[in-house]
Amino acid sequence: MCNLFLKPCYCGHDCARCVTYIATQKNDENLRQRSQRFYKEMFGLDIPLNKINCEGGKSERVFELCTGCPFAACCKKHVVDSCGECPEYPCKNILDYQTKYVNKVNQI
Repeated sequence: MCNLFLKPCYCGHDCARCVTYIATQKNDENLRQRSQRFYKEMFGLDIPLNKINCEGGKSERVFELCTGCPFAACCKKHVVDSCGECPEYPCKNILDYQTKYVNKVNQI
């Protein structure tokens, strides 16, 4: 069952609204295909359907693109639950991420 009260990822991404997360929770192949199309169309990534799985950004089983997340490591180092709680926010990592990904997604 999809956990609507899941805490956001370290970067602030809302897992409860993420198609990849929901597809995993519901084991829904149609949603996995939708997620796959999104990453192909927006970022040119060919992600196999069997890799479209995530238990949430703070879980042990994160989406393939989130492995080695710099925000997770940084938040753990600063002992905060999310980037927004960090005294250095917004830092260069966040600003670079917003420029590279968030602004692109907002073009949809």
